[in-house]
Amino acid sequence: MTALEEPGTAGPVKSTQGSSQLSVGDATRALDVPQLPYGDAVHAELLAVAMPPEAFETGIRDGRSGAPELFLRAVWPAGTALLDDRVRGRGLTLAWSHVTGWSAHDAYGICRLLDVDALADPRLIAHAALHLAEEPLDEGAMWAPPPGLGRWSEAVYLDIALAHYDEREVTW
Repeated sequence: MTALEEPGTAGPVKSTQGSSQLSVGDATRALDVPQLPYGDAVHAELLAVAMPPEAFETGIRDGRSGAPELFLRAVWPAGTALLDDRVRGRGLTLAWSHVTGWSAHDAYGICRLLDVDALADPRLIAHAALHLAEEPLDEGAMWAPPPGLGRWSEAVYLDIALAHYDEREVTW
């Protein structure tokens, strides 16, 4: 990932992937966008299961309440070859917000919350991506997490950082 400006966000899109300077705990305490290590872990799992998104974004946006909201987004646009024929025309987006947790969206406006912890193990998100790449959001049974995977092993650091983030007065 590279630092990019995204319309509607309050700052650059960044990555800590490959950083030799910050551990997960240090990064979540030091970064303006503390979800970067989590985003890097999710992105790495998507690559590990051969589901690289065409775009992977992280940043801060204006939430529905007007307060800043941290987000991650993995996007497979309509026409992406990795998507099954039934999904290809719709595209797929997996999105995370520190307010709502994980959800899946398509270009038809269908949105489903994923039944996982807000800081789910990145392997669960990769598993969801594989399933949802083959099953349209409005057809069949919604993806269910497999047993044995739950919360991200480094979630405690992000929990602390998110609590501090929500407590501070942020002005953009």
